[in-house]
Amino acid sequence: MKIAYIFDQILPYIEADVAQVVDTVSAMAKQPDVEMTLILPADNHKTNTDAEEIRQFFHVDGPFKVELYHSLFPCNRIIEKIAHPLVCARYWRVMRQFDAIYTRNIPAVWMALALRIPVVLDAFRDYPKQHPALGPMFRQFFRDPCFLGMTYHSDYARQHYLELGIDEKKTCVAHNGYDKSLFEPVLSKSQAREKLGLPVDVKIAIYSGRMVMHKGLDHLIMLAKARPDVHFVFVGSTGRGEFESIVENMPNCHVVGWKRFDEMAPYLYAADIVIIPPTLKPLTEIGNTVLPIKLYSYFGAGRAIYAPIAPDTAELLVHNKNAWLVKPDDEEAELAGFNALVDDDALLDRLSAATAQDAKSMTWDARAECVVHFIKERLKSCS
Repeated sequence: MKIAYIFDQILPYIEADVAQVVDTVSAMAKQPDVEMTLILPADNHKTNTDAEEIRQFFHVDGPFKVELYHSLFPCNRIIEKIAHPLVCARYWRVMRQFDAIYTRNIPAVWMALALRIPVVLDAFRDYPKQHPALGPMFRQFFRDPCFLGMTYHSDYARQHYLELGIDEKKTCVAHNGYDKSLFEPVLSKSQAREKLGLPVDVKIAIYSGRMVMHKGLDHLIMLAKARPDVHFVFVGSTGRGEFESIVENMPNCHVVGWKRFDEMAPYLYAADIVIIPPTLKPLTEIGNTVLPIKLYSYFGAGRAIYAPIAPDTAELLVHNKNAWLVKPDDEEAELAGFNALVDDDALLDRLSAATAQDAKSMTWDARAECVVHFIKERLKSCS
């Protein structure tokens, strides 16, 4: 089965959603009897990367191919998203050699349907909730026989699409994952801390991700101020912004710059606790943080997870089983929950063991197997 993944970003690029695409494509390329081609825009002003360079940058090993098409890159981002699938349409003879197109680019879906090529849309945002005006468009997609369906990173997002009255058989939840090879060799807390030069005799709480306040980092500042005996490490800074300027004079806070994919595991291994900020604002107000991808790396490290009670993460996190969940946006509850976790060594050990066990089924290979099976079954039903 030949599948083309149409993606509208020039690679390499360090954002988590870009890594998600490459990890998915790489894992799908390793599935039996699947040939994957990643179709990317070409930069008109720089030398473009090939498949091997992309594999090295993202530390993946799937045997996917890469095709580059020149259009209007770089320019306005909205124009870029539209221009790339339009250029793909010019190569209609190439497009029709594929059994299916997989994409997270909505204009690419229109292109595939116009060329009568089976297509699957991958989604992580709950567009029907965020942009109700798009509802008729998605209903039209699902009525088209060439639209095989949609895969979702969470059932939370999927439910908002089902409310449109679409065909449930054309939907599939395929959770994201993590790369086990990036967590080898396995390190103990003391080994990881020695490697990184972190203190060995204190509790360490680690957050990884973008250092922007709307991600809920103000809640972590509150925890750090309340617990000066706990060492907080924040990994992912790209410069001195509002957050960095606030914590730079807090002796129990340590900010680390963005790390390559193969550099992140030791920081997570060094932690007693890994943190999802205890707020729902990124989910309910911003809308593009649904089941954050960092959560799978947290599982991969096998460390106790501190997170808010939330409808999206509820698909993976169970309080007092594989995570310690607190009432979100409630400082008193957040601090009480954090104190209960950080001060109970037996609880930390039990939750860490549970996350390590659950991580065994949370790999990119598992996601790829799910997606490929869905595409094959949908192709059968449409033949």
